[in-house]
Amino acid sequence: MRLRPLVRVCLSTALIPQFRVEEYITVVIDILRATTSFAVALDRGASEIRPVRSLRACRAYKRLGYLTAAERGAQKVPGFDFGNSPYDFLAADLQGKKIAFTTTNGTRALWAVRHARKVVTGAFVNMSVLLNWLRQQDQPVLLLCSGWKDQVNLEDTLFAGAVATELEGDFRVNDDATLIAMSLYQMADHRKKYYLEHSAHFERLVELGMQNDVKYSLRRDLHPVLPYYQEGRLVNALSVPV
Repeated sequence: MRLRPLVRVCLSTALIPQFRVEEYITVVIDILRATTSFAVALDRGASEIRPVRSLRACRAYKRLGYLTAAERGAQKVPGFDFGNSPYDFLAADLQGKKIAFTTTNGTRALWAVRHARKVVTGAFVNMSVLLNWLRQQDQPVLLLCSGWKDQVNLEDTLFAGAVATELEGDFRVNDDATLIAMSLYQMADHRKKYYLEHSAHFERLVELGMQNDVKYSLRRDLHPVLPYYQEGRLVNALSVPV
């Protein structure tokens, strides 16, 4: 009898040293809002997204013809083309454009797992595409919740639980972090927005007038793309060889 591959959850980027990432396909999750925005930008025609760790590095790419997106503390950084709102990219003409992108949590998480077997990003807005691709790969999966400044957060854990629940028939679950995430999702399903209204980051975004970003980020299958990390950039795995 064939042994099904594992699906595991890492609840925070700070916990990545506990995993041998080279053994896993790793899914980076930053629902509010980086991985949602990555999917939107690629679906709007961007040819690549270059995630970088610093504002300085992001500015340097502007001189190379890239558009730039920068967020710190949930707010757009002045002097950059975009912030981290999915609506920034929905409203832009991105056909064939390259974007350098830096955020508080999501791009940091990508850097932390750059040596994984394969790296993709996931969000509710591209969830079915992600699930289908993971099943086709048939390899161990690590779901990395970016969290907020190394702390666990509800929204990323909720999405990790949704993915693990959907994959459970094809993958094995044998650790408590994954069971915690799955239990959270099963409690919150069908009322995710209500459940997250008490989360720290939801309140942070509401204070900044960004509650529509939360609603958009919780909608499923709006953008049929798969951001795939290749040679330091994210490309759509469904439209280019990977």
